[in-house]
Amino acid sequence: MDSERCFEPLTDDDLARLAGIAQDILRARVFRTPVGRRYKDRLILLALCQGGAQHYVDGVTGVKDLDVWAFFRGGIDKPFPWRARWSTDFGLSRLGRHPADKGYLGRRVDVMGRSLPAIDTNGEDAVLDWLHGRSTSARLLVKRPVIALFPQALFAKPLWSPPSSS
Repeated sequence: MDSERCFEPLTDDDLARLAGIAQDILRARVFRTPVGRRYKDRLILLALCQGGAQHYVDGVTGVKDLDVWAFFRGGIDKPFPWRARWSTDFGLSRLGRHPADKGYLGRRVDVMGRSLPAIDTNGEDAVLDWLHGRSTSARLLVKRPVIALFPQALFAKPLWSPPSSS
């Protein structure tokens, strides 16, 4: 079914599928590049962000696409390519397909990434520190929830919830 937004609830099975899709795209398209290869063993966290995360939490926002952010331990000479976005297909599912996403069977999944400063803290703390920073991306992401997809110990945990606007 084609629709601008899907209002079906996002389940933990959907989150697990997203985590696998994101890891597959990192292996197939990112880690094969000269810069990406340097980050192959530096993934510290995957998170569902933006509208998909908001819909997972509130069940009413609806999903246009699914945005997954990959966070990597930095500290090497080249930062992760921060302007890059890799898109792939969620595939056939009850989430349907956005009508503008020609060539996709299901919802579009966009994977973006950031390298974080060399850190001695865990991935969750590193991402929270980055979200509290001044980058344009972080300022946009903190407007919506951030839901962990990887590592498994943090799976489906809300890492960030925006302050309520009451």
